[in-house]
Amino acid sequence: MKISNQELIELSTKIEREGKTFYKELANHVPDPEVKDFLLLMSREEAQHEIEFKKMLDAKGQKHYGWEENKSLRQLVNTYYQTDIFPRLDEIFDQVPKFKGIQKALDFALESEKVSAEFYSLLQQSCNNLETKTLLVLLEKAEHEHLERVEALRIKYQNG
Repeated sequence: MKISNQELIELSTKIEREGKTFYKELANHVPDPEVKDFLLLMSREEAQHEIEFKKMLDAKGQKHYGWEENKSLRQLVNTYYQTDIFPRLDEIFDQVPKFKGIQKALDFALESEKVSAEFYSLLQQSCNNLETKTLLVLLEKAEHEHLERVEALRIKYQNG
C-alpha cells in the first residue's frame, strides 16, 4: 500500500503535536525549575519540527519523493502510528505515585523519541530529493538529540 505525502503530513503532525503536548504537560508536574524549563524547550522544539515538516511537503506539492513504495516505512506506520505515540500523563499518574510517574513518563518519552527518529530515518533513506533528504537528516538528528537529553533527565530522576 502506497504512502502519500498527505498521510506523512498527518503522521508527522501527530508525532510532533503529541510530543509538544506531552512535554508541556509533564513540565506542569515537575517542581525543579531547570527541569521544567528543559521540558518546555522540548515542547517548543517539537512544535517547530511539525512546522518544518509540513512546510517541506507543502512546498513540494504531490511530487514523488521515493518513499511511496517503502515497505519498511509502511510497516513502521502500521505498527507504531495507529495509536497515540505519547501516552496521556493523567493515565500514568493515576497508576503510579508522582515521582515514579515522572520516571515512567520519561521512559515513554525515550521510546517515542526512538520511534520518531526511526520514522525520519526511513523517510530520508528512501527519499530521492536532496533538499528534502537534508531536512529529514536534520529532523532525525534533532530526535536523537532529544533522546540523549531525555535519557540524561531520566537518569537524573532515577538517581534522585
